[in-house]
Amino acid sequence: MERWLSWVLRTGVLLAALLVSVGGLWYFMVDGQREILLDRALKGVDVHRGLSPTGLIHLGLLLLILTPVARVALALGLYLEERDWTFALITFWVLLVLLGSLLGYL
Repeated sequence: MERWLSWVLRTGVLLAALLVSVGGLWYFMVDGQREILLDRALKGVDVHRGLSPTGLIHLGLLLLILTPVARVALALGLYLEERDWTFALITFWVLLVLLGSLLGYL
């Protein structure tokens, strides 16, 4: 179980780092001469920008944010498979809190 959970965390963080790094290098190659506007950077994650340097950076940040959620969802599935109802219920609650806070309901 820990092996799967660590694989999800490691893979998510490495993919996010790769996307942000590639997007950052691409950004400096294309838009490196322009100054970075702070209000544009703080607008939040927008993955609808298509394949652009900032869209790639935002996609990497979104993946980094969603990696712990995927880890908790996987843990819930594994606890249900093991029929460990106590930890499954606790994990389900944690997943609800994570999703609620991500969607702005908490």
